[in-house]
Formats: sequence, structure tokens, C-alpha cells
Amino acid sequence: EKPPKMSGWDDYVKLLFGRSAAIKRAAIIGSDGSVWARSGDANEFKASDAELKRFAALFNDVNSVPGTGADLENIHYIVPRVEEKLIFGKKDQTGFFAAKTNQAIVIAIYEGDNAQSASVRAGVEYIAQYLASSGY
Repeated sequence: EKPPKMSGWDDYVKLLFGRSAAIKRAAIIGSDGSVWARSGDANEFKASDAELKRFAALFNDVNSVPGTGADLENIHYIVPRVEEKLIFGKKDQTGFFAAKTNQAIVIAIYEGDNAQSASVRAGVEYIAQYLASSGY
């Protein structure tokens, strides 16, 4: 199952929302923290440029992240789990998944329980795998 060919980065963000109803805000950033696309309007992804630069750098030493946690949109998340190219953050009934490709990081912030988080993770990894297969 391949996603449709996309005209712009915003379309990938829209595609991500379609993968899980629990996703509230999302972005695709470069590995340097620059914003390629972000959700807007009522779902505005509000992380600052400085936050995203720090966030992107977490993947340089991903195994240290559970000890420090991660910050997005002025919210501090605990990080119970990381993998080589994945960070999972949690705070109360919200959380995020971020998956890294060679050049990009796909971020989705969600609301809901652990059951819903599985679909969020699957959506983030789906978009990341597609970007990776397209050379990103």
C-alpha cells in the first residue's frame, strides 16, 4: 500500500492525521530542526524553532533521552522508551511519537490512552518509512 504522490510537505502532515484520530498536532522537520511542514489552525503545532533544534539533536544521542525527557510546545514529556530512530514521550493523557529518517523527523502529538498510542506510532512510522524510501 503506497500513499499517493504528494505535491508538498503539508500533504504528508494531512496523511499522518488520517492514520490516527488520536493525533492532535504534527510536524515534519529537518534533522537540523528546520520546519518542513506543521499542522495549523485549530491543530497548530506550536513548538518554537529553538525547541525543535534541541529536539532534533536528541537523535544524536537517543539513548540518553529517557534520562532527560524531551520538550515540545513548552511541555516537558517523560520518555519511557526510545529506539534507534524513534522517541516516545508521555505526559498524563497526552504524548508524542517522533521517528527519524536520514534527513527528516516526523512528529505527532496525540491525546488518548495506550491503545490509541499504537495507531499514532504506526502512522508516524508509516510516513517516516515512506520518506526514507523516497530518499529522505
